[in-house]
Amino acid sequence: MCKLNTIIAAIILICSISYSQDIVGKIYSNTEADSIYGPVLTSVSIPSDQLNNLTNKTTNYLMFRILDGNLTILGDKRIVLYPESAEISQQDVFRYFSVSLIQKLIKDGNSSTISIELRNNGIITITNGNFTLEEGVLCPPFCN
Repeated sequence: MCKLNTIIAAIILICSISYSQDIVGKIYSNTEADSIYGPVLTSVSIPSDQLNNLTNKTTNYLMFRILDGNLTILGDKRIVLYPESAEISQQDVFRYFSVSLIQKLIKDGNSSTISIELRNNGIITITNGNFTLEEGVLCPPFCN
């Protein structure tokens, strides 16, 4: 009976670790992203290594917003990461993506700059090289 309890506990632990973080976002080719989400209306570029450094300051997600041409980036629990002096309210809407997908985009895109883009209907995309990350989740209402 003791072995069975240990096995059940191990299965529960593995399941909770596996499902503790949902992967948010999907990487497309630039052509696919333009076809699905339409043209870029506003774009703000930052160095890829700077965004990669921001991924190391959070655990699960980065959140993005472009307002009046200004980019704001938050980490988990809506902690302001960029620019550090930015002030936000709980009602400010951001789109968040998994850190793991952002890091993959930076690696696969292999460009020294990354573009955070605003498209129709408030859609945020992130482009590096020939790849674009989309399907971010709105926060609020769906904050992690």
